Amino acid sequence: MMDMSVLIADDHPLFREALKDVVQEAFGRDIRLIECTSLAEVQAAIGDDTLELALLDLNMPGMHGLNGIALLRQAAPVVPLVVVSADERSEVVSAALQLGVCGFIPKSTPRQQMADAVRRIAEDGEIYQPAQLAGHDTNSPLPLPLTTEQLAMRDRISSLTRQERCVLDAIVAGKPNKIVAHELNIAESTVKAHVSAILRKLEVSSRTQAVIKAGPLLTSQPGG
Repeated sequence: MMDMSVLIADDHPLFREALKDVVQEAFGRDIRLIECTSLAEVQAAIGDDTLELALLDLNMPGMHGLNGIALLRQAAPVVPLVVVSADERSEVVSAALQLGVCGFIPKSTPRQQMADAVRRIAEDGEIYQPAQLAGHDTNSPLPLPLTTEQLAMRDRISSLTRQERCVLDAIVAGKPNKIVAHELNIAESTVKAHVSAILRKLEVSSRTQAVIKAGPLLTSQPGG
């Protein structure tokens, strides 16, 4: 992947070096790396047109945890943001995903697994979350009554075609486009077209928002 830049933001030099190794293992040595040690440095660098991924610690100077993520999401709405943090609490992971990050990777993750997660986020559009949170509370009933927003989203889900619904189910399950294409026996470009149609019909701006807003409603929605 030539001419691709990846931003690595962490105030600990040793962990920045570890993340550089992760990125190089994920993509190869043609990646241009941008290193930052504070929120201010990230804000100055995040407008780079070649930037295709940003790996961010929550505890750098100026970040104030998720407040910094919210600011960066507003400043760079199309750059995939990935939190790499030692804080693995499920409520922190969920809050980060609600802010629109494309992944949350615990710092305790083995390097090879971390590299695989980074590659899947960047190349396959997967939304990555820790294994211990994936599927968390999926069998819990929805609180009743549904809110007005949930009722509206349920109607939007009903407007999806059968194949779009299958793709949405796969997105919520965290499956990358190439796996969805293989399972549905369709081209990966067709999957991407379906994803675009799904986001439009659900009136959301990203896969992450589709997971957050539609995911909890899928267990009560028939396919088709």
